Amino acid sequence: MMNLPLPTSCFTRTRLISRRRVDLKIIESTVHWQKRSGFWKLCLMISGVLLLAASSLLAQPAIEWDKAYEPVPGLTPKIVCPTDDGGIIVGRALYPSDNANYIVVKYDVNGNKEWDKTFSGNKQDNLNAIIQTSDGGYLLGGSSNSDPGQDKTDNAYASSVDYWIVKISANGSKEWDKTYGGSRADNVRSLKQTKDGGYLVGGNSLSSRDGIKSESSRGAHDFWVIKTTSDGTKEWDKTIGGNMADSLVYVDETASGNYILGGTSLSGISGDKTDGDAINHNFWIVQLAPDGSKLWDKSFSGYNYDNMKSMERTSDGGYIIAGESFSPIGGDKTEDAFGMRDYWVIKINANGDKQWDKTLGGTGRELLASVKQTPDGGYIVGGSSSSDKSGNKTEARKGSTDYWIVKLNADGSIAWDKTIGGARDTNNQLIGAFLARDGGYLLCGNSAGAATGNDRTVAMSNSPELWVVKLVSETNTKALAFSSGSLKFISNGNSTIPAQSVKLSANTGTPAVTLKNSKVSWLTLPAPARGSLPFTVNSAGLSPEKYTSLVVATAPGYARALLKVNLHVNDVTTPPVLNSIGDKEVTAPDTLTFTAKATTANGQTKRFSLIGAPEGATIGESDGVFSWAPLVAGTYRFVVRISVAQVPELYDEETISVRVLNPAAATSVRINAGGGAYATSDGRIFEADNYYSGIDRTSTIGADVDILSTTDDELYRSGRSSDYFNYNIPVTNGIVKVTLHFAETYWGVYPGRPGDKDRRRFNVSAEGVVKLDNYSIIGHAGQPLNAVQETFEVVVVDGVLNLAFRSTAEMRDKPRVSAIEVEFINNIPTIITPVADADVSYGVNASTNYGNEPALNVKATSVPELRRVSYLKFSLADFSDITNAKFRIYGYNHQADTRVNLNLIGLDNDDWTETGITASNAPTGVMTALGTLSVTRKPEYFEVGITEFARAQLARDKTLTLRIDQTFGGKRIIFNSRENAAFRPELIINTSEPVNSVTRLAAEELPNKNAETDAASSVIYPNPVRTQFTLQVGNQHQEAVALQLFNEAGRAYNIKTPEMLHAGAKAEISIADLSLGEGIYLLKVQSISRSEVLKVMVVK
Repeated sequence: MMNLPLPTSCFTRTRLISRRRVDLKIIESTVHWQKRSGFWKLCLMISGVLLLAASSLLAQPAIEWDKAYEPVPGLTPKIVCPTDDGGIIVGRALYPSDNANYIVVKYDVNGNKEWDKTFSGNKQDNLNAIIQTSDGGYLLGGSSNSDPGQDKTDNAYASSVDYWIVKISANGSKEWDKTYGGSRADNVRSLKQTKDGGYLVGGNSLSSRDGIKSESSRGAHDFWVIKTTSDGTKEWDKTIGGNMADSLVYVDETASGNYILGGTSLSGISGDKTDGDAINHNFWIVQLAPDGSKLWDKSFSGYNYDNMKSMERTSDGGYIIAGESFSPIGGDKTEDAFGMRDYWVIKINANGDKQWDKTLGGTGRELLASVKQTPDGGYIVGGSSSSDKSGNKTEARKGSTDYWIVKLNADGSIAWDKTIGGARDTNNQLIGAFLARDGGYLLCGNSAGAATGNDRTVAMSNSPELWVVKLVSETNTKALAFSSGSLKFISNGNSTIPAQSVKLSANTGTPAVTLKNSKVSWLTLPAPARGSLPFTVNSAGLSPEKYTSLVVATAPGYARALLKVNLHVNDVTTPPVLNSIGDKEVTAPDTLTFTAKATTANGQTKRFSLIGAPEGATIGESDGVFSWAPLVAGTYRFVVRISVAQVPELYDEETISVRVLNPAAATSVRINAGGGAYATSDGRIFEADNYYSGIDRTSTIGADVDILSTTDDELYRSGRSSDYFNYNIPVTNGIVKVTLHFAETYWGVYPGRPGDKDRRRFNVSAEGVVKLDNYSIIGHAGQPLNAVQETFEVVVVDGVLNLAFRSTAEMRDKPRVSAIEVEFINNIPTIITPVADADVSYGVNASTNYGNEPALNVKATSVPELRRVSYLKFSLADFSDITNAKFRIYGYNHQADTRVNLNLIGLDNDDWTETGITASNAPTGVMTALGTLSVTRKPEYFEVGITEFARAQLARDKTLTLRIDQTFGGKRIIFNSRENAAFRPELIINTSEPVNSVTRLAAEELPNKNAETDAASSVIYPNPVRTQFTLQVGNQHQEAVALQLFNEAGRAYNIKTPEMLHAGAKAEISIADLSLGEGIYLLKVQSISRSEVLKVMVVK
């Protein structure tokens, strides 16, 4: 009859259930009959094929239950061994370990603690191994440097640590203890009860031939094995090693009565080692005769680090070996690596010959814990993994690290794998995967992290605690199920909340069920039963929030069922907050759309509405989408309100203005200054004088007076003329061409009025900037009654072109203009700066964030700590289309007077933050080469067109990430980051639609100015202004700066400044006490070196 071997240390000594034993016996008998009959041989072959086919169809086992076992502060579970009664025994480690003891706890099959014991001396005692013995007791093994006393009866052999084993009974009572050692450190790692009732004690030793150690050291650490009688008396000991460090993992008695050792070796061929690589760690197997003499040894390795962690005897007398490998394909390793560390499993026969090997892993890191043979001849491999779905790992990561178990068929092929983990930030480390008595699996390990989630249904602490997960067998399809996966209760201040029911059922049988939930006070569980289950909640005393409790239904031998119970306690006292909308502008009959957004408290339902809105205007009640297609020009004021659906008296609102422009405003405006509507000979239509303010005075000349240089004399015979006047003309935002028409109709025309060019001189300003300075009509026309035109371009950002006409001196006549033409030329390129930028470094700096630095660095070098790569992120949320996009960044070659080419790359991964990005977590994904930044020694802006990539990102998620790196060159390139006060990175975007003023202001920088102008000019924001604004004084100013504000009539307002202003200063300016009406004002910034005028729009 074929029996699986007993465990060496903490792996299970599961007794196979009778059905499995009968199956194995039948197969063994069939093998015997095969020798006598070709017919039976054929039958066996067919049966084998069917068995292999059946094994490949085994399903991934479901979770039966998970439990947290009694957390003990400061005591981390280190060893877990299943026991014959279906329970487990746990060895815990004390951290810090200066006063460590042997601490063991026994739990029954239901996870209830039966007893706990502590065994100690007067110093440091570290437990490393536990096995259950044939009398139902246990043998504990580890290291100790304690003197006799307390539980330790023998003297220490050295000031360092010795082997210390303790035999205890089934109830945890100590029976005897023994100390073994030499003059240096000796540490037990593996235990095995032998057929004669004695023990094989194995571990690592640095000791020479002294104490009870009978042989000299071979190198650094050696394997040291001691054979004892049943009472711990030493029979013999054996030192096995090469010239380097050798670390033992496993000891066992073979079926033939020999002994086998397994571990990791760094030794080359030397000492007892006849095979192996002196450079890399490798698996090392040694077989000893019954008297301890060496029979043979075998090494298995790839071309890198390979570390054995687990080994077990198999039913054929061979062994299954498992560990961790960094190696690629090569040597004994027949498969390539998947990630930075993989599971590596090797099957050998009784003579140590390799039969097959298997590499298991994803692209992250796998830490192997255990390997066991299963009753079907396959293997269960268990450990921990930080990999996502990759390699031969078929499921995504759940926590930061998860349990990962893999079932192998007898030939090493993968039958299935399963990832088991907690919530996203939990750390789950498997100690061992064991066979349960019912054919399922018991997964035991540590879990750290408070939150429940994914497979972990129990709340725990942030310190490692014992987390055990029970799986049903692969062939077990019995399962519980709730009729719904969740329940949702809502409390709006209600004193009572109606109960809700779900149905719990089993797909077969009538099991007794148990209900448990995460401990909460507000949920009342029904009595456990199959059928309809009523759940009730009580929200009394709960603050407004969303609460969740996970209910778990279990039954022995059934896959569990989960029910998420949600309780939303809504806020019925806090009003919502409407995000600022601002005033809008639209050209009739186009459609104005925007989305109102608001923040509401927990559980509140948003309800948007309009109050006093014009006919046809609508807003989505739930989504806040506003739409209106006006037909008549004008300014419309109305209220946008957000209220709470459940409590309408809780609301917030904003009064907004929508300015509707005439259709012509989108392309051209023509005004006959001081006159009526007029059509020119070439078909242009000039409307009657309009949009003017200031001193209202016009002048005309007789209809019989001929105006030279034009066929449209009538246009020039009238004009607007006074000491000061303005035109505030509604236009589409963008670049407009302004043409002013002049003719001198007074000086040089009437007797006694000489045609002196200096008689009439004046200034014309557009948007606060002087365009015609000390202008003379006769001076430019050459004579009176001669038509002349002056043309210039202006950038308009607020929908109103402001033209100001002012006399230059008291002895000069009043300004005069005959006609005005305004023609739309182009949209304003919108300049936006990054919402995030940072560079990353490598090596020891790989986890350091540089997001708040004023500079971005790029450098290619073989020194990781000096290598730099930069990342920038832009938001495209304010754009609906892009016709052209250009990236600009300001910098220079810091290290040499040479030109260096940098790669500008577009990334489709925007999942990073400025203060969180490091080289370790920098975004990866699909990369698009966008162009080259050719950087020189001279600091300046460098540009690359990225239109197609920008369009793709606009369509994808309206976020754009760029990466700048260097292929070679080795020179450090420094760019200004967005934290820099000047010359920040920019994305210059053109669209097919006019860009409104809200978008312009949000872009943070004015259009069509080069970096030098931006640094020199002063800036105010926000604009429009209500009661205060921020002024950043341009670098062109020197010494003290004074401020004055002028209205359209020329009235001056002195502004108090909170400090002495100077170049580059930033100050908060209040206009709350000036009693200003709505309209356009001019802010004069005056210093000894410069006079500057900025336009300010004041709104209520």
